[in-house]
Amino acid sequence: MMVLKPGSLFAERYEIVGVVSAGGMGIVYEVLHRETKRRRALKVMLPHVVTDPEMRARFALEAVVTADIESEHLVEVFDAGIDAETDCPYLVMELLRGEDLGSRLRRGERCSPPELVGLLEQAALALEKTHAAGIVHRDLKPENLFLTKRDDGSPRLKILDFGIAKVVRVTAPDPKSTTKTFGTPYYMAREQVTGEAQLIGPSSDTYALAQITYALLVGRPYFDDDLGGDERNILALLLAVGKGPSEAASVRAERRGIELPTGFDKWFARATSTQPRARFDSAKALVSELAAILRDLPPVPLAEKAAAAGDPPVKAAPVALGGTVPMPISGSVPPPPDLRASPAAATLASVV
Repeated sequence: MMVLKPGSLFAERYEIVGVVSAGGMGIVYEVLHRETKRRRALKVMLPHVVTDPEMRARFALEAVVTADIESEHLVEVFDAGIDAETDCPYLVMELLRGEDLGSRLRRGERCSPPELVGLLEQAALALEKTHAAGIVHRDLKPENLFLTKRDDGSPRLKILDFGIAKVVRVTAPDPKSTTKTFGTPYYMAREQVTGEAQLIGPSSDTYALAQITYALLVGRPYFDDDLGGDERNILALLLAVGKGPSEAASVRAERRGIELPTGFDKWFARATSTQPRARFDSAKALVSELAAILRDLPPVPLAEKAAAAGDPPVKAAPVALGGTVPMPISGSVPPPPDLRASPAAATLASVV
């Protein structure tokens, strides 16, 4: 299937307005429903995955996996099906106005502690409901946290893309079970990169929230320092994730000119433990403890702190990624590598 042209009709009732975004599995269009005149978001599968039965199944899962959960922080799905003319699966969702947090990171923008806590509290509300329903997202990352606004102007966060969610059944897991590796390595828990399916659960999502927290406070993902300046080195990234954080979060943040508050290291170490049972019991507990820590001493750029004290300014170390021009912490961040059953993950399971 070619890219749909503005003005063309899809599934006999959706008029294409234009492309909103494109990802590894599909393209999202803004469309106009012919009968109701309501604007919606239409997501269709890309040609290179439309013939893959597993990808079609995962695409279909996204339409129904959160259907029984009511939350203003989940994207509402209005329609789904397979277009008769193109044999292409599609979803029709609410059209969101705003941007994902990954876009802010790529512009070099960090979140202030109060703003970040407010957004994470909203994410936790949604995750508490999905986890209670036995659903694990498995691919939480800044790009899947979308910031929009309510009618009164207050921020509202939406969690996107449950296409690779795992439905955890209330049955005894098979201790020998393994699975293909799906997700985004910067924010994936150890059990995901090693393919230990029986260990994937709600704590895999809370792990991701902790990694997202670090990235949004500091401006770079925690494991960025383990890549030797080459963000394309997926194996190095997977190995680092499999071994777990190797130094205190505050140490890495300080090299980038950010001072993290007292207590953050202990919180981060627990939240990102390689042992799922050692992590926080819930997303709500994780965010609640973080809020208490950030209220005590919000992170500030060291250069600003030194200037306030009358000391010589402290410069953040420049960062070079993938052969690009070195840039300070305020520079842009490349999109995180997206792992879809990577062969490197299979290698990792035998070496970690």
